[in-house]
Amino acid sequence: MSKNIQLKNLKMLISALSHVFLTILLVQKAACVDSWKKRNCSELRIGQFNCSTPKIDPQKQNELNCTKDGLVLVECYPAKNVICDNKIFDGNTVGFYRNLKCRYVTNYNYQTTVLLSIFFGIFGVDRFYLGYYSIGVIKACTFGFMLIGYLIEMLMIITQHLGPADGSKFLVDHYGQILYTQGVYNNKTLNFTFFI
Repeated sequence: MSKNIQLKNLKMLISALSHVFLTILLVQKAACVDSWKKRNCSELRIGQFNCSTPKIDPQKQNELNCTKDGLVLVECYPAKNVICDNKIFDGNTVGFYRNLKCRYVTNYNYQTTVLLSIFFGIFGVDRFYLGYYSIGVIKACTFGFMLIGYLIEMLMIITQHLGPADGSKFLVDHYGQILYTQGVYNNKTLNFTFFI
């Protein structure tokens, strides 16, 4: 008889605990739904939004409105039925804006700079073209730092280590010579970019 009472008490205890557990789950779920409504759209995870691609300038083959910091602002659209900023989005409405990396380019042409460096670099014309006027004068007066500086700077321009003085990148044809370096670390290939 005492075993039956113990089983009954155990069943009642399990039933009470399951009711408490279900109540806690429902309260947490309600709090979670409220937190979804309060979250910022800019905090959405990958797959919950889609950002438009930057518009390309047909003349320079680079992103329009790229800032000196190398960033361009694009529109991002939360996916259909995603809740953020207290709204339910339909997938076609702009929810937030995001900065993407871009190449800030002015009018310094890479091919022109290389040709000036090869043929007139000994007189500092390449440095004048890039906006380094004082170094251009010194280079002209010393005949390219006695040819050693001329050769070093020519290699720096060809490998794109030396760029325009205003901090912009070279204007390169669409399928041009933008150099990317690669390194291997821990059996993983890493890509480094001179421009970004």
